[in-house]
Amino acid sequence: MNVLMSDCVHSVHTLNVSQTDPQISAVGALPNGARDVLPIEAAELRAVEDALRAAFSRYGYREVRTPVIEFAHHLERAESGGLDRAYRLFDESGRVLVLRPDMTIPVSRLIATRFVDHPGPIRVAYTGPSFRVPQPGKPVASEVRNAGAELVGADGPEADAEIVLVLWEALRDAGLSQARIGLSDVSVTAAVLEGLGVPDQIRERLSRAAEARDFVAWRTEAAQFVCPEPQAELLAGLPAMRGHTDVLARIAEVVPFAREACARMTRLLELLAQEGLHDAVLVDLGILRDWKYYSGLVIEAYASGAALPVAQGGRYDGLASRFGTSRPAVGFSIEVESLHRAITDGARARDLEFGIVLVGGLDEQLTLSARIRAAGIVVIGLAAGDSRGEALAEAEGWRFVGVQDAGGLRILDRADGTSFVSARPEEDLSSRR
Repeated sequence: MNVLMSDCVHSVHTLNVSQTDPQISAVGALPNGARDVLPIEAAELRAVEDALRAAFSRYGYREVRTPVIEFAHHLERAESGGLDRAYRLFDESGRVLVLRPDMTIPVSRLIATRFVDHPGPIRVAYTGPSFRVPQPGKPVASEVRNAGAELVGADGPEADAEIVLVLWEALRDAGLSQARIGLSDVSVTAAVLEGLGVPDQIRERLSRAAEARDFVAWRTEAAQFVCPEPQAELLAGLPAMRGHTDVLARIAEVVPFAREACARMTRLLELLAQEGLHDAVLVDLGILRDWKYYSGLVIEAYASGAALPVAQGGRYDGLASRFGTSRPAVGFSIEVESLHRAITDGARARDLEFGIVLVGGLDEQLTLSARIRAAGIVVIGLAAGDSRGEALAEAEGWRFVGVQDAGGLRILDRADGTSFVSARPEEDLSSRR
């Protein structure tokens, strides 16, 4: 009895705290990083995802799905710092679960455990949400909608080139006419540090500075390692190096130990140039990810209108072995909502939806509504005499407004501001597509 009373008191106390918390008690309040998506944006996001899926499919990438909830110890096999921002919960047996904080690790687990007998290479694609606890002071989403592709079982610059090309075409097909893809390679950076003989302690501090994109800290740490010029100058400025094959040629000349890694990346650039992407890609050795599993190529895609990269990815050859099956792998993940913002803000204005708000469509014009819908045109019905037709069309982005008058159905075309009377609106509207 005492235990039950204690539980009841605790529950009431917790409820009272929640009711007095303005963030929770406010009607319609959402947790930090969460947001609602309204109909027009939802339709546009669906169209973006459909275009991305079509682009993936052309190259043979077939869709897979992984659960939103995974066992924490499975994802921790990736030995990555990313799980420190995962949402954790418990099942009925007390086992620790997480909402997946990225898509690559679950997809890698799926391929390693469910495609064991597949001869390879394996091409898979996905769409779905991932979840990360927002960092304090950073206005980022806690739920991110992703669309991506993974090429597993193929190694070398040719496989890397295919993944970059698929990313480029997917962004273009989704409506992003102007994009830049930054390319780095962790094996190039590692080869430079190895070739110069940089001690492990300094390498660790350099790695932390690079992940934070703190080039001042990188230079400070690089200065702790004494070596002759021009090696010292190269080391100090390594993460700030940008360009094309010229950057790789300079590195290979100054640090011969890095020649092989530079040659692989040079070959990748040559293959992309053959596909017409010379001006679309840029070598940027400052690109690093906060996931530790990347082993070679690292990718970021940028667009005007998006403050952060719209896509990220790279090569992660060692990840699958942590789930039991070793295979080379490379892929990318597009942040769909960031891409959508870049498209709508930078590349085009939102088009009006092809549909008609029909006054009387709920009662007096039911037959007419059915005829128009049969022609493949969306009808949003209002009751006869309702004066909110234009306001509703404006709020939801519909192109036409129809009101019955003595001469027939008077239709306003909001695309050009003209109006006309129609006896057969299903035909007249169809002709304006």
